[in-house]
Amino acid sequence: MKNYGLPKKVVKIGLNQWQNCVVALGKLAGIIDFPVPPNSSMRKSGGSDIRSYYMGGLKISLPITAVAIREGVRLDQKIRVLDFGCGVGRPLLHITREYPAPSYYACDIDDSAIAFIRKNYPQVQASVTRFSPPLPYETGFFDLVYSVSIFSHLNKEDHEIWLKELARVTKPGGRCFLTTSGYCCLAFRAGGLGTQEASLRPRLEKDGFFFQEYDDWRENTRHQNTLKVTSLMVGVERSYGVTMITPEYIRKHWPAAGFEVCAVAEGIAHGQDLAVLRRL
Repeated sequence: MKNYGLPKKVVKIGLNQWQNCVVALGKLAGIIDFPVPPNSSMRKSGGSDIRSYYMGGLKISLPITAVAIREGVRLDQKIRVLDFGCGVGRPLLHITREYPAPSYYACDIDDSAIAFIRKNYPQVQASVTRFSPPLPYETGFFDLVYSVSIFSHLNKEDHEIWLKELARVTKPGGRCFLTTSGYCCLAFRAGGLGTQEASLRPRLEKDGFFFQEYDDWRENTRHQNTLKVTSLMVGVERSYGVTMITPEYIRKHWPAAGFEVCAVAEGIAHGQDLAVLRRL
């Protein structure tokens, strides 16, 4: 993950400038008709280029909206929707386009990402938040909350306090859709951790919850304000890494936060599981 070295950040700034030229030409040619974040910001959200950013957002947003409609969420009405940990709007791009009726809110700890959202999505009320609760919203404010690849990086303590906070801001009967890394991500996560799927699986099966912090998260955090748009850990205040959760763990432990676990759809959100929750 090492990203804090200044030479690497300078290279990323150069890639950002090159991509800006590509985007400008694409818009003139009528090929690109959507906001494109800096290349370094796309990479933080898992997209290495414009195409993977766009298609990744589509592969995530489609299951969220399909399940929301199946659960009775009226995306054709002026409900309140929150993108928790929005980054540079990978799913937000598609959801706001396809379903313009709701009032959209977005929050993230990375102020450079929120600056992009505020500039390019004026219909979205975007806020910079802290690594710890509370969120700047009233209790029971949202009809729908969704979050992509946030609970796949939090340790168990932060995982629990954020579940309770999302339950607080969701109205009774409202829905939360949260993606998690489960069995479908085993091979990918094992490779990133430098281990084998065969050794990781028993650990996950035994406890249902696996967390391993990034070795260099502190160093990345310390350098977060140097060429911030290229920094990986903007806003991170404590242990951050790789989290894996089984569907069985979710069904057993998440109701304590104030949710009914309606379903855990494995692997449907661009490889991640989608936990479907109803606020009690």
